[in-house]
Amino acid sequence: MGAERQPLTPQQRLALSRRALVAQLQGDRPEAPQDELSALPAPAVRPAVYDHFAWSSVARGVVRRWWRRHPANAAGQLARPLLERYAREEPAKLVGAAAAAGALVVLVKPWRLLSITAVLAAVVKTSDVADMVTTLMQKNANPRKDPP
Repeated sequence: MGAERQPLTPQQRLALSRRALVAQLQGDRPEAPQDELSALPAPAVRPAVYDHFAWSSVARGVVRRWWRRHPANAAGQLARPLLERYAREEPAKLVGAAAAAGALVVLVKPWRLLSITAVLAAVVKTSDVADMVTTLMQKNANPRKDPP
């Protein structure tokens, strides 16, 4: 067997992280070899609060499917390549535009213009909720088999 590896110190991990960030911002490939990066300990996975409920996986699946079919997700998927390229070329302008948009949303408070009923109608109308429910019922329906 090979020699056992000692985990990296926090200072070493910070140095690796800084090098990777600088390389990414300069558009270069990361300089750190894969074996250095693989020496980093894997982050601890903590169970979320909602993992204790039996129906949480079903609810998560419904929400994921709803979001995949939502028009806002489609618009985001179309805008992603443009935004990624713009973020590489002009990161300061992008951050400034995001800050301005956030300030505008806070000042205008568009959530006061819509009623809860209108928001719910838009959510149900834009996504095919009935189709999702039907699909979920078909997946979970187990035909009853009587013993011979």
